[in-house]
Amino acid sequence: MYNFHMPITTGSIRAYYDENTSLFLKFSGRKKAQNIHRSLWMNDTKTLEDALNTTNALIKAEIESAASQNARIADLGCGVGASLFYIHPRLRKPAPAFGLTLSPVQAKLAGKSAMQLGLQDKIRFAEGNFTSVPLPGKTLDAIYSVEAVCHAVDPEKYFREANRLLRTGGRLILVDDYQAQRPFTKREKKWLDAFIEGWRVPGVRTVEQTKNFASKYKLQLRKNDELTPYLRLRNLPDFLASALLFLGEKLPIQHAIVPSILGSMALQQCLYMKVVEYRLLVFEKFDHGR
Repeated sequence: MYNFHMPITTGSIRAYYDENTSLFLKFSGRKKAQNIHRSLWMNDTKTLEDALNTTNALIKAEIESAASQNARIADLGCGVGASLFYIHPRLRKPAPAFGLTLSPVQAKLAGKSAMQLGLQDKIRFAEGNFTSVPLPGKTLDAIYSVEAVCHAVDPEKYFREANRLLRTGGRLILVDDYQAQRPFTKREKKWLDAFIEGWRVPGVRTVEQTKNFASKYKLQLRKNDELTPYLRLRNLPDFLASALLFLGEKLPIQHAIVPSILGSMALQQCLYMKVVEYRLLVFEKFDHGR
């Protein structure tokens, strides 16, 4: 039986993605490098491909506002590279980009896709922790992370590293889940805990907590947009979801896909109850004189 209540560590998060990535891609039903993040359905969105790339388009616009050309960018928590494969070719004369993932399985798949797309000289991928990035300081115009900082065991260290990497005026772009700024009922806390444990996301914080982490490292919040209304929620009646959670935790299956499925269900309940909000946050690095 899978231990749902094991401590969440960097190693357990790496194992979660090493075990699940091939299944995530298989479930997508598509052969090319695929976004593992959620789809956003804006008013003019017509296809799933467009919905999956909405986040990428939002990030691209923010990058262009920081550097209209020759942008130096990094995707920290890049998965299998799909966001970079969308964004980088659409920028104006971009510098070579960098993608970092905790999972060696994902890093290998991303590198293979870069070769297939002829982008191996323009986008470099590596395995590593985004609290210690193998790049020199003050060299990036923009850093972005999609559904990644939520996995940080100590999210403050992420912002410290972003400060080190960004030039003054550079942008940090985050698309992620944030806890609502209010007390939770016992029922709401149950679903939040199930989401955190199932998806291995110990770094889920409120926007205010995130803002405080960032401010400590000279990163000032410039944009805070809620994206939850553009998700297509699939929440269940509470009694049914609770029964499935109970039964799922009893299944004698040793694969990380089980907690992932239960975590996905819990996330839907959290989003529906507004315990968790899906948001775009954009920070700008400032210097002492500002």
